[in-house]
Amino acid sequence: MSRERILPITREIVEMISKPNVVGLATHRHLQHERAIYLKHGKCGFAVDVVLQDGGGKKLYSILVEAEVKRTKRKFKSFMELGGTIIYQLSEKVGDTFKVKGRRLAYRSGEELFHQVDLVRSAFYDKYRQLKAAEGIEPQRIEEEIFHAVGISQDEMLLGV
Repeated sequence: MSRERILPITREIVEMISKPNVVGLATHRHLQHERAIYLKHGKCGFAVDVVLQDGGGKKLYSILVEAEVKRTKRKFKSFMELGGTIIYQLSEKVGDTFKVKGRRLAYRSGEELFHQVDLVRSAFYDKYRQLKAAEGIEPQRIEEEIFHAVGISQDEMLLGV
């Protein structure tokens, strides 16, 4: 069944977020709203920053995932019935430069796509709660927070640039 299939992109993102040396996380495009956007437009995506402690320093990885249904001329009841393409980009900040890699993958249906999103969301919030607890901060109910960031500065997120 398609709900049980884990795409290689999903596996890579979940493994990165779940690493023990992750010291920072941030969301930029909110996962919870993506389903509503997809149901209206047949497109959605999310962006996440992950900071790993590497030797004596930190490494910033920025993940961008965008999904779009394959267009069809036939009528359909919901974008959830259609398959499409996922575009994945991983940017690594190396000094003052970026190293970028990307991939494209097909998904079979909206159900399969959002199963992948739920796996990433679960891994993100597990690590997010863990990092908040390590800082001695009791996280508020996550639904109440609009922007999720822990262990990562505004400079690292390039918000001041």
